[in-house]
Amino acid sequence: MSSCASTKIIELGGKAATTGAEVSQKALDIFTILSQQADIDKSQQDKIKILTHPSPATMTLPDTKTQDFSNQLSARVKAYQNLLNTYKVFTLLTDNKYSDKTQEAVSALQESYNSIEKLPNLPTTVSEKLPEVSKLITQAIQAKKIKAHNQILFSLTQLYIKLWDEDQKIWNDYLDRIYDDYSTGLNTVDSKRYDSKKISELSKEPYSDEATIILMYRLEKRDEITRQKNAIKKQLNDFGKSLKELNKVHAEISKSKTDISDVTKMINSIENLLIEK
Repeated sequence: MSSCASTKIIELGGKAATTGAEVSQKALDIFTILSQQADIDKSQQDKIKILTHPSPATMTLPDTKTQDFSNQLSARVKAYQNLLNTYKVFTLLTDNKYSDKTQEAVSALQESYNSIEKLPNLPTTVSEKLPEVSKLITQAIQAKKIKAHNQILFSLTQLYIKLWDEDQKIWNDYLDRIYDDYSTGLNTVDSKRYDSKKISELSKEPYSDEATIILMYRLEKRDEITRQKNAIKKQLNDFGKSLKELNKVHAEISKSKTDISDVTKMINSIENLLIEK
Protein backbone atom coordinates (compact mmCIF):
# COMPACT_ATOMS: atom_id res chain seq x y z
CA MET A 1 0.00 0.00 0.00
CA SER A 2 2.83 2.36 0.92
CA SER A 3 4.47 1.74 -2.46
CA CYS A 4 1.18 2.45 -4.27
CA ALA A 5 0.72 5.68 -2.30
CA SER A 6 4.30 6.74 -3.07
CA THR A 7 3.78 6.06 -6.77
CA LYS A 8 0.59 8.11 -6.73
CA ILE A 9 2.36 11.03 -5.02
CA ILE A 10 5.05 10.93 -7.70
CA GLU A 11 2.35 10.98 -10.39
CA LEU A 12 0.61 13.88 -8.66
CA GLY A 13 3.92 15.71 -8.35
CA GLY A 14 4.43 15.39 -12.09
CA LYS A 15 0.88 16.53 -12.79
CA ALA A 16 1.24 19.48 -10.42
CA ALA A 17 4.44 20.57 -12.19
CA THR A 18 2.76 20.22 -15.60
CA THR A 19 -0.21 22.24 -14.36
CA GLY A 20 2.18 24.84 -12.97
CA ALA A 21 3.72 25.18 -16.42
CA GLU A 22 0.24 25.68 -17.91
CA VAL A 23 -0.58 28.37 -15.33
CA SER A 24 2.72 30.11 -16.07
CA GLN A 25 2.01 30.01 -19.81
CA LYS A 26 -1.43 31.50 -19.17
CA ALA A 27 0.27 34.40 -17.40
CA LEU A 28 2.47 34.99 -20.44
CA ASP A 29 -0.61 34.93 -22.69
CA ILE A 30 -2.32 37.50 -20.46
CA PHE A 31 0.70 39.80 -20.52
CA THR A 32 0.63 39.61 -24.32
CA ILE A 33 -2.98 40.82 -24.21
CA LEU A 34 -2.10 43.58 -21.75
CA SER A 35 0.83 44.69 -23.91
CA GLN A 36 -1.60 45.22 -26.80
CA GLN A 37 -3.79 47.60 -24.81
CA ALA A 38 -1.61 50.69 -25.29
CA ASP A 39 -2.02 50.48 -29.08
CA ILE A 40 -5.76 49.82 -28.70
CA ASP A 41 -6.02 52.81 -26.37
CA LYS A 42 -4.16 55.06 -28.82
CA SER A 43 -6.34 53.97 -31.75
CA GLN A 44 -9.53 54.55 -29.78
CA GLN A 45 -8.50 57.96 -28.50
CA ASP A 46 -7.41 59.05 -31.99
CA LYS A 47 -10.78 57.92 -33.33
CA ILE A 48 -12.70 59.91 -30.71
CA LYS A 49 -10.68 63.04 -31.49
CA ILE A 50 -11.65 62.79 -35.15
CA LEU A 51 -15.31 62.02 -34.48
CA THR A 52 -15.72 64.86 -31.98
CA HIS A 53 -13.71 67.50 -33.86
CA PRO A 54 -15.94 70.37 -35.05
CA SER A 55 -14.18 70.49 -38.41
CA PRO A 56 -12.51 67.18 -39.37
CA ALA A 57 -11.60 68.51 -42.80
CA THR A 58 -9.20 71.03 -41.23
CA MET A 59 -7.70 68.91 -38.46
CA THR A 60 -4.29 67.22 -38.51
CA LEU A 61 -4.10 63.48 -38.02
CA PRO A 62 -4.25 62.84 -34.26
CA ASP A 63 -1.35 61.11 -32.52
CA THR A 64 -2.39 60.48 -28.91
CA LYS A 65 0.31 59.65 -26.37
CA THR A 66 -0.84 56.88 -24.03
CA GLN A 67 0.34 55.41 -20.75
CA ASP A 68 3.39 53.19 -21.27
CA PHE A 69 3.55 50.01 -19.19
CA SER A 70 6.23 48.31 -21.30
CA ASN A 71 8.89 48.33 -18.56
CA GLN A 72 6.54 46.83 -15.99
CA LEU A 73 5.28 44.28 -18.48
CA SER A 74 8.71 43.15 -19.65
CA ALA A 75 9.86 42.57 -16.06
CA ARG A 76 6.78 40.48 -15.31
CA VAL A 77 7.06 38.51 -18.54
CA LYS A 78 10.58 37.58 -17.48
CA ALA A 79 9.37 36.55 -14.02
CA TYR A 80 6.66 34.26 -15.37
CA GLN A 81 8.94 32.87 -18.09
CA ASN A 82 11.33 31.88 -15.31
CA LEU A 83 8.48 30.31 -13.37
CA LEU A 84 7.53 28.33 -16.50
CA ASN A 85 11.14 27.14 -16.83
CA THR A 86 11.11 26.09 -13.17
CA TYR A 87 8.04 23.92 -13.62
CA LYS A 88 9.44 22.33 -16.77
CA VAL A 89 12.52 21.17 -14.86
CA PHE A 90 10.50 19.96 -11.87
CA THR A 91 8.33 17.91 -14.22
CA LEU A 92 11.46 15.96 -15.15
CA LEU A 93 12.48 15.43 -11.52
CA THR A 94 9.57 13.05 -10.94
CA ASP A 95 11.58 10.55 -13.00
CA ASN A 96 14.88 9.01 -11.84
CA LYS A 97 16.14 9.15 -15.41
CA TYR A 98 16.50 12.89 -15.00
CA SER A 99 18.18 12.97 -11.58
CA ASP A 100 21.01 14.88 -13.24
CA LYS A 101 18.61 17.84 -13.67
CA THR A 102 18.70 18.76 -9.98
CA GLN A 103 21.20 21.57 -10.51
CA GLU A 104 19.04 22.91 -13.33
CA ALA A 105 16.10 22.92 -10.90
CA VAL A 106 18.08 24.94 -8.36
CA SER A 107 19.15 27.39 -11.07
CA ALA A 108 15.59 27.73 -12.35
CA LEU A 109 14.28 28.36 -8.83
CA GLN A 110 16.94 30.98 -8.25
CA GLU A 111 16.06 32.72 -11.52
CA SER A 112 12.37 32.78 -10.55
CA TYR A 113 13.27 34.26 -7.19
CA ASN A 114 15.72 36.78 -8.68
CA SER A 115 13.24 37.99 -11.30
CA ILE A 116 10.77 38.91 -8.56
CA GLU A 117 13.38 40.38 -6.24
CA LYS A 118 14.58 42.69 -9.03
CA LEU A 119 11.13 44.03 -9.93
CA PRO A 120 10.96 47.83 -9.60
CA ASN A 121 8.71 49.20 -6.85
CA LEU A 122 8.23 45.76 -5.33
CA PRO A 123 5.17 45.76 -3.01
CA THR A 124 5.95 45.34 0.69
CA THR A 125 3.68 42.30 0.86
CA VAL A 126 6.03 40.58 -1.60
CA SER A 127 9.39 41.80 -0.26
CA GLU A 128 8.49 40.61 3.25
CA LYS A 129 8.24 37.03 1.97
CA LEU A 130 11.56 37.03 0.12
CA PRO A 131 13.85 35.86 2.97
CA GLU A 132 11.64 32.85 3.70
CA VAL A 133 11.65 31.71 0.08
CA SER A 134 15.37 32.38 -0.34
CA LYS A 135 16.10 30.06 2.59
CA LEU A 136 14.07 27.23 1.04
CA ILE A 137 15.80 27.56 -2.33
CA THR A 138 19.19 26.88 -0.73
CA GLN A 139 18.00 23.42 0.35
CA ALA A 140 19.31 20.42 -1.56
CA ILE A 141 16.99 19.22 -4.32
CA GLN A 142 16.82 15.53 -5.13
CA ALA A 143 14.96 13.69 -7.86
CA LYS A 144 11.59 12.21 -6.80
CA LYS A 145 11.58 14.09 -3.46
CA ILE A 146 8.09 15.26 -4.34
CA LYS A 147 6.96 16.58 -0.96
CA ALA A 148 10.13 18.64 -0.53
CA HIS A 149 9.75 20.00 -4.06
CA ASN A 150 6.18 21.04 -3.40
CA GLN A 151 7.09 22.77 -0.16
CA ILE A 152 9.52 24.94 -2.12
CA LEU A 153 7.03 25.53 -4.95
CA PHE A 154 4.35 26.41 -2.39
CA SER A 155 6.52 29.21 -1.00
CA LEU A 156 7.55 30.38 -4.46
CA THR A 157 3.97 30.58 -5.75
CA GLN A 158 3.02 32.56 -2.63
CA LEU A 159 5.34 35.30 -3.90
CA TYR A 160 3.68 35.26 -7.30
CA ILE A 161 0.21 35.36 -5.72
CA LYS A 162 1.06 38.42 -3.64
CA LEU A 163 2.59 40.10 -6.68
CA TRP A 164 -0.48 39.30 -8.81
CA ASP A 165 -2.90 40.56 -6.16
CA GLU A 166 -1.14 43.93 -6.23
CA ASP A 167 -0.82 43.99 -10.02
CA GLN A 168 -4.41 43.04 -10.78
CA LYS A 169 -5.73 46.19 -9.12
CA ILE A 170 -3.56 48.28 -11.46
CA TRP A 171 -4.52 46.31 -14.58
CA ASN A 172 -8.24 46.48 -13.76
CA ASP A 173 -8.04 50.26 -13.33
CA TYR A 174 -6.05 50.50 -16.57
CA LEU A 175 -8.67 48.50 -18.50
CA ASP A 176 -11.52 50.53 -16.96
CA ARG A 177 -9.85 53.75 -18.07
CA ILE A 178 -9.20 52.53 -21.64
CA TYR A 179 -12.62 51.09 -22.38
CA ASP A 180 -14.79 53.39 -20.25
CA ASP A 181 -13.15 56.48 -21.76
CA TYR A 182 -13.79 55.10 -25.23
CA SER A 183 -17.42 54.31 -24.46
CA THR A 184 -17.97 57.76 -22.95
CA GLY A 185 -16.22 59.44 -25.86
CA LEU A 186 -18.36 57.68 -28.47
CA ASN A 187 -21.46 58.87 -26.66
CA THR A 188 -20.39 62.50 -27.18
CA VAL A 189 -20.24 62.17 -30.97
CA ASP A 190 -22.78 64.48 -32.58
CA SER A 191 -25.85 62.56 -33.78
CA LYS A 192 -25.54 64.32 -37.14
CA ARG A 193 -22.38 62.30 -37.80
CA TYR A 194 -24.40 59.07 -37.93
CA ASP A 195 -26.13 57.66 -40.99
CA SER A 196 -29.34 56.31 -39.45
CA LYS A 197 -30.35 54.67 -42.73
CA LYS A 198 -27.16 52.64 -42.87
CA ILE A 199 -27.50 51.69 -39.18
CA SER A 200 -31.06 50.55 -39.83
CA GLU A 201 -29.97 48.40 -42.76
CA LEU A 202 -27.37 46.63 -40.59
CA SER A 203 -29.64 46.29 -37.56
CA LYS A 204 -32.28 43.68 -36.79
CA GLU A 205 -34.09 46.08 -34.47
CA PRO A 206 -37.63 47.11 -35.68
CA TYR A 207 -37.30 50.87 -35.24
CA SER A 208 -37.84 53.58 -37.83
CA ASP A 209 -37.37 57.00 -36.22
CA GLU A 210 -33.86 58.40 -36.53
CA ALA A 211 -33.33 59.33 -32.87
CA THR A 212 -34.22 55.85 -31.61
CA ILE A 213 -32.08 54.13 -34.24
CA ILE A 214 -29.05 56.21 -33.25
CA LEU A 215 -29.64 55.73 -29.51
CA MET A 216 -30.00 51.97 -29.97
CA TYR A 217 -26.75 51.97 -31.93
CA ARG A 218 -25.02 53.89 -29.14
CA LEU A 219 -26.38 51.35 -26.64
CA GLU A 220 -25.15 48.45 -28.75
CA LYS A 221 -21.64 49.92 -29.02
CA ARG A 222 -21.53 50.66 -25.27
CA ASP A 223 -22.46 47.06 -24.44
CA GLU A 224 -19.96 45.70 -26.97
CA ILE A 225 -17.13 47.75 -25.43
CA THR A 226 -18.12 46.64 -21.93
CA ARG A 227 -18.10 42.99 -23.02
CA GLN A 228 -14.61 43.39 -24.50
CA LYS A 229 -13.33 44.91 -21.26
CA ASN A 230 -15.01 42.33 -19.03
CA ALA A 231 -13.72 39.43 -21.14
CA ILE A 232 -10.13 40.55 -20.51
CA LYS A 233 -10.80 41.21 -16.82
CA LYS A 234 -12.31 37.72 -16.50
CA GLN A 235 -9.10 36.22 -17.86
CA LEU A 236 -7.13 38.18 -15.27
CA ASN A 237 -9.45 37.05 -12.50
CA ASP A 238 -9.45 33.40 -13.57
CA PHE A 239 -5.66 33.41 -13.78
CA GLY A 240 -5.46 34.74 -10.21
CA LYS A 241 -7.78 31.95 -9.06
CA SER A 242 -5.74 29.33 -10.89
CA LEU A 243 -2.52 30.58 -9.29
CA LYS A 244 -4.09 30.33 -5.83
CA GLU A 245 -5.42 26.83 -6.56
CA LEU A 246 -1.93 25.82 -7.72
CA ASN A 247 -0.53 27.10 -4.43
CA LYS A 248 -3.06 24.93 -2.57
CA VAL A 249 -2.02 21.92 -4.65
CA HIS A 250 1.60 22.37 -3.57
CA ALA A 251 0.53 22.81 0.05
CA GLU A 252 -1.50 19.58 0.03
CA ILE A 253 1.14 17.47 -1.73
CA SER A 254 3.81 18.67 0.71
CA LYS A 255 1.82 17.40 3.73
CA SER A 256 2.89 14.17 5.43
CA LYS A 257 -0.54 12.73 4.56
CA THR A 258 -1.73 14.01 1.22
CA ASP A 259 -5.41 13.95 0.29
CA ILE A 260 -4.99 12.59 -3.24
CA SER A 261 -8.66 13.15 -4.12
CA ASP A 262 -8.48 16.79 -3.01
CA VAL A 263 -5.37 17.43 -5.11
CA THR A 264 -7.00 15.86 -8.17
CA LYS A 265 -10.07 18.08 -7.74
CA MET A 266 -7.91 21.19 -7.43
CA ILE A 267 -5.92 20.33 -10.55
CA ASN A 268 -9.19 19.79 -12.46
CA SER A 269 -10.42 23.14 -11.17
CA ILE A 270 -7.26 24.82 -12.50
CA GLU A 271 -7.73 23.19 -15.90
CA ASN A 272 -11.28 24.59 -16.06
CA LEU A 273 -10.10 28.08 -15.08
CA LEU A 274 -7.48 28.08 -17.82
CA ILE A 275 -10.06 27.37 -20.52
CA GLU A 276 -11.35 30.58 -22.12
CA LYS A 277 -15.17 30.66 -22.00
